[in-house]
Amino acid sequence: MYILGLTTMGDAAACLIKDGELIAAAEEERFSRIKHHVGFPYKSVEYVLSEADIQFKEVDHIGLYWKPWVVGQRILVTLNTLPQSWAAFNSRRKRGLEQVGGHYKQMFFMQQHLKETFGDSKFKFHYLSHHLCHAASCFFVSPFDHAAIFTVDGTGEDCTTLCARGEGSRIHTLDRIKLPHSLGQFYSAMTNFLGFDMFQGDEWKMMGLAGWGKPEFYDYFIDNILIPIGKNKFHFNTNLLDHHLAKDYIFNLEFMKVVGPNRKPDEEITQAHRNLAATAQRVLEDIVIKLLNWLYEETQETNLCMAGGVAFNSLMNGRIMTETPFKNFYFQPAAGDSGCALGACYQIWNSKLNKPRNFVMNHAYWGPGFSDAECQRVLDQKGLKYEHFSEETLVRKVAQVLAEGYIVAWFQGRMEWGPRALGNRSFIANPTDPEMREKLNHQVKLREWFRPLAPSMLEEASCEIFGTDRYDPFMITVFPVVEDMKAKIPAVVHIDGTARPQTVRKEINPRYWKLIKEFECLTGIPCLLNTSFNIQEPIVCTPEDAVNTFLKSQVRYLVLGGCLIDREQTSSENKLIKNFF
Repeated sequence: MYILGLTTMGDAAACLIKDGELIAAAEEERFSRIKHHVGFPYKSVEYVLSEADIQFKEVDHIGLYWKPWVVGQRILVTLNTLPQSWAAFNSRRKRGLEQVGGHYKQMFFMQQHLKETFGDSKFKFHYLSHHLCHAASCFFVSPFDHAAIFTVDGTGEDCTTLCARGEGSRIHTLDRIKLPHSLGQFYSAMTNFLGFDMFQGDEWKMMGLAGWGKPEFYDYFIDNILIPIGKNKFHFNTNLLDHHLAKDYIFNLEFMKVVGPNRKPDEEITQAHRNLAATAQRVLEDIVIKLLNWLYEETQETNLCMAGGVAFNSLMNGRIMTETPFKNFYFQPAAGDSGCALGACYQIWNSKLNKPRNFVMNHAYWGPGFSDAECQRVLDQKGLKYEHFSEETLVRKVAQVLAEGYIVAWFQGRMEWGPRALGNRSFIANPTDPEMREKLNHQVKLREWFRPLAPSMLEEASCEIFGTDRYDPFMITVFPVVEDMKAKIPAVVHIDGTARPQTVRKEINPRYWKLIKEFECLTGIPCLLNTSFNIQEPIVCTPEDAVNTFLKSQVRYLVLGGCLIDREQTSSENKLIKNFF
């Protein structure tokens, strides 16, 4: 039995499972090269079908992560709400019209659209609850038979936070928090207040900036903006900080009298901006921990599964792991809306069809992969000189150039599922170089100075770096680094002494594990700096993408499968370029 899961409105994606086991998953942005692609995921559907070697007519069930009529009802309520100002009214009206635009309307006719696009077929179509898809995406693929489930984002149809308990093939809802009370919309509004773009996923930037400030406005926010209510509720005061107005960088004057004016996108970042980021981060963390303490009281579960866009907040996740009563954790690596495509598959397989669970997602390598022959064909077409090596020789040579201080563009195996590069589509570098973060941020990635970088480490070395065993194959949590390691790996340690690790298991990604191990043999350091292989674009997907991004960078070395490319040797023109990184 084949089940196809779809997301379309934002972070469009497709997933395919066969008899309950995941076959393939990919986000449309990797094919279209448009960040956070909105619209039907045509290329992703084509890919997952090709990975399974089936035709569309062989798909038995298709699930969509949204019930569009619930959104329509919510829009009508929003537009009929007495506005606080004409600006607010017009913004809400504009927002509502966007939501009922072409992509939203398409959802009402999705079954017809699928048949017109891919040919008539006898599949059964399912409209599914957004937050239940989030819940399914983390619980049904977790290693736990039973667990507490917490999903949190900007909003689904009208729900922003879901507390539930999972048991076997069932998810039991305990509580929902609905609009306008949204932790995700609060965090997004603050992202725009600080001059970033919440519609381009810039919440990462505010989280990175938070480590450089102090929560100066904490009491004001807790008393007036994001207000705790009882054990399991909060109130988001949209009169003072409106998510819809933030889209157009319009903010309440009373709010700005307390925290200062909003930052324009091109303005310098001041200490006040850093403190605002730190305040928003701390308030988010404290509210979530309060809700999770209630969820633990209700379920008495020691296992916790999390998804939803807010679950990408690795600083928050680190505190959850150390400050709540839960003992075991599973964070969906595609926690945002793209992950709902995965959740749609398992919501159908486990909940609707009542099938037993038979799959654990312990890695994120579910996208397209390419053979060495395919990689060599692209290099030949581009006229790039390369050498092909055995795996043993390749990892030895790459570890050596990393130890010498060079940055390497590293392209291997199947593409990662979710926004993290986990050693298959990565820029990798020596974490012992204190200047490496600046080189990567300013001269390669072309991004803000405060953006943190992460370590990929041997799983068995986590105790050496963090003082206790940690397991995070998805790079989605943050932990304090032990004191004597901070000075040894400065490029991957945050300003507050923490790091966001990817623990690499030999059985799951053997080539990457061997590379890190070889680097340890040369340097004594059991980790590498790892950041995504992209430059102001989606992470590379194909060998063509990899070569194009490599050529735009000043990185000297590219590894494409078993092929090693040294830019100095590719052409006489490139030999004129000095100071490779």
